[in-house]
Amino acid sequence: MKGPSGAQRIILLAAAAVALSSCDKLVGPEVREVAGGYRLKRAGNPSQISLISPQESGGLIIDEIGWRKPIILARGSGSNYWEAINTDRAQHIRVSDSERNADPVYQTIAITSADAAWVEVQLNKRLW
Repeated sequence: MKGPSGAQRIILLAAAAVALSSCDKLVGPEVREVAGGYRLKRAGNPSQISLISPQESGGLIIDEIGWRKPIILARGSGSNYWEAINTDRAQHIRVSDSERNADPVYQTIAITSADAAWVEVQLNKRLW
C-alpha cells in the first residue's frame, strides 16, 4: 500500500493549515462578538480592548462597557464621554456622564471594565 503522493501531501497539509487557523479555540481568539455586529478585539497591547463597529477592523480602545438589548454603552480610554449605540437602529451618539445618569434606559445598563467584559463575552456566541 502506497502513501499519499507529493501533490496529495501538499493538499492535505494546506487543508490542515486552513482548519487549524480557523479554529478559534486552538489559536487564541482575538475577537469576540458582542451584538449587532459589534465586537470586542484585543488591541496591539493585550491589556487593551477595542470596540469594533460592523464592517470595520479597528475601533475605539475602551476602559468600560455595558449592554442591554438593544443598547451598548462604552467609554473610550481617557474619555469623559460615552458612546451610546442602538444596535436595532444602527444609531451611534455620544453622551456625557450626566446625560447617561439622567436617561432611564441608560441607567439600567450595568457597566463593567473592558477586561471583565472580554471574559463575559463567550466565543462564537452573540449576546443578541
